[in-house]
Amino acid sequence: MSRMDVKVKMELSFVFESYWDMLPKEIQEYIVHLKIKQQKKDQEKNERMQSLCEEIKLYGELKAKWRLGHIKCTIDHECKKYETYDYVKYGQVRGDKDSNLEIVGQYVNEENVKCEMYLGHGYRQALTRVNHVKSFL
Repeated sequence: MSRMDVKVKMELSFVFESYWDMLPKEIQEYIVHLKIKQQKKDQEKNERMQSLCEEIKLYGELKAKWRLGHIKCTIDHECKKYETYDYVKYGQVRGDKDSNLEIVGQYVNEENVKCEMYLGHGYRQALTRVNHVKSFL
């Protein structure tokens, strides 16, 4: 191999900075588009994961505050159908993601009868009401 061959090879290697520059513009745009879509998907997944972690944390706080028995969480799938004043009045705020989640605290009274006490719609409302509800028991 002569010096001339080495010089030519070195010059050619610097013409393109990377394999990315060798790709046609259409494919580069397509790859960038896929990358942006993947970032959005990952961001949504992270937001859902953070929401789930927060919900687990709030449930743990509620369970620690209640300490009288089980916490029962039910989801009312039909609450979105009704948008009356009464529904909004009793905690069903439109746009609230926990508006169809009903939380009930279960306990055993003095006669060994299992009872339930309504704590609220959503974990935050239940956390604010739990001490007030326990004062009645």
